[in-house]
Amino acid sequence: MRLINTKTLQLEEFPDDCIPPYAILSHRWQEEEVTFRDMETAIASAKKGYTKLSSSCAQAAKDGLGYVWVDTCCIDKSSSAELSESINCMYEWYRCAAVCYGYLYDVDELSVGEGSSFRSSVWFTRGWTLQELIAPSKMEFFNAEWHCLGSKVGLKDAITAITGVPEPVLTGELAPQEFSIAQRMSWASGRTTAKVEDIAYSLLGLFSINMPMLYGEREKAFIRLQEEIMKQSDDHTIFAWKSLDQDYRGLFAKSPAAFAGSAAIVPSLSKWNRSPYSVTNMGLSIELPLIPWAMDTYLAALDCQTESKSNRFGIFLTLLPESNQYARVILDGEDLPEFDSKLSPHCEYRKIYVKQAVSGMQRSQEKIYGFWLRHFPARDVNPRAEFDVTAWNEWDHNERLLVIPTGQRGSAGIIRYQMKSGRKQNLKVGFDSMFNPVVQFGGQFYSPSSFGKPNRDDFHVKMGTDWMDPKLEGVYRGDRLTGLIMEDAWTRIFVFDDIVKEKRMWVVQIEFAEQGGWHRDTICDGCGLNVFGTRYKCRVCPNFDYCTACKEADKAHEKHGYEAINLIRHYGINCDSCGDTIYGTRYKCRDCSNYDLCSPCHGDAIQNHPDHRFDTIKKPR
Repeated sequence: MRLINTKTLQLEEFPDDCIPPYAILSHRWQEEEVTFRDMETAIASAKKGYTKLSSSCAQAAKDGLGYVWVDTCCIDKSSSAELSESINCMYEWYRCAAVCYGYLYDVDELSVGEGSSFRSSVWFTRGWTLQELIAPSKMEFFNAEWHCLGSKVGLKDAITAITGVPEPVLTGELAPQEFSIAQRMSWASGRTTAKVEDIAYSLLGLFSINMPMLYGEREKAFIRLQEEIMKQSDDHTIFAWKSLDQDYRGLFAKSPAAFAGSAAIVPSLSKWNRSPYSVTNMGLSIELPLIPWAMDTYLAALDCQTESKSNRFGIFLTLLPESNQYARVILDGEDLPEFDSKLSPHCEYRKIYVKQAVSGMQRSQEKIYGFWLRHFPARDVNPRAEFDVTAWNEWDHNERLLVIPTGQRGSAGIIRYQMKSGRKQNLKVGFDSMFNPVVQFGGQFYSPSSFGKPNRDDFHVKMGTDWMDPKLEGVYRGDRLTGLIMEDAWTRIFVFDDIVKEKRMWVVQIEFAEQGGWHRDTICDGCGLNVFGTRYKCRVCPNFDYCTACKEADKAHEKHGYEAINLIRHYGINCDSCGDTIYGTRYKCRDCSNYDLCSPCHGDAIQNHPDHRFDTIKKPR
């Protein structure tokens, strides 16, 4: 360790086991600071910063100390190895000093009063000075003329008000390590450094961390610091931060500024986290209790809370396309909501991977938490005909939306209705715990667990998830990424993700197989999707078509009249290009055995099946 001799103002070097008592300087760098190289030449005394250096030595000598440590000239910053070692040792050097001098060059008053510039000194805004404030057991503050303003202990009220550092830390009654990670991070939340990386490096001692310096890594330095902290602590308050970033994020904050509101957050008295967590090449691997909260998004419970409240905090995690991959997101402007303890029975513990950086992927457009029932077999419009809807939202025959409110889960809606044929039908839609869409068409109205029970008609019982078992009659589960395609001899069910009128949603189409053709070459002029089922061609407006849902909701064209067009089904014949059942015209290849194309794919036959001839079959034989 190099120290400045207070008598000769020359540098002297000491081994670690023979370091004499010394004073240490804490200051804000200014112009023409004296460097290590300057001390080896006569240039040092000619620089503006030499006055600060000599004044430090004079004060130390007055205090009976023979040596002073000053960061500007006691470190050879041209050596990256020495700089890295010094930064890792800095907190300890300040802690072991006999006294620390806090020099405030922008304070002129002789005492600290209510309106004193002491409170607005730039010294309190710098990243490095946080550890320089906390580490020393004895610290005195000086104004621009080296007049003593008072000690850290004597000025504790003012310093706590300025910095947020609790008084017991300033007086030494409590060690910083007795405070949560979030609390300590909050002390640094309003501070800045000249180099981005230094906001992380200046906190090493505060968290008892040692790590190499990698200038040029920018914000990654703070991520790396949090990873190192996590290796030594299971304190969930490291995740208790807030940000306005609307993109996908990881569990680690990008800077201490995200902890500005975390000064009162502490670990929960009871731990829900069941296993260790660590950083892997798939992201941060962690087990958390999750509960579905919004479309593709879970509320995850953290083991932390405020000192005054019993409810713990949660974070929102959304599913990514990759298996078991998640990212942290803001939901409805909230980033760190309370997690009501009453939700715990509904949680599912799940080991997940949370990506810190989701490269090449922007956050997708928010999807409606529910379904648009674009098409299902027509109901009997007789006012006396049964049409009962159990749903979170009020049903509208024109809109046909079933939406789950934020914070709820499972079923979006249940419809029991009488079809035109007079037959009663059950239709249910919802999401399982992985947000896979589930549809029931037909089958039983009551779920197996509620059948025969007196509370079976209670809203929350009916809206449960027991019916979502694909083994049950009429129940089909899709995939959260690809949707659902189901076809049997009698029914066709399609559930797909699409944008309708600038809103992203799950679209449900159900029809009896005979009328369930896609009009792939016809776009509905209402919703902008391909017409499914019956195509309604306006008799008045040229090139104007509707699907069933848009026709029923339309008022502008209701007096124009429509031509209803249904495609004939070729039962058991699938297109060898797209794989779908052929509706409308079937093109059978003359040159290939058992090779058929639907009308849209036949249009591309020149590219995918050149020089072959086809028979045109308009009706099944």
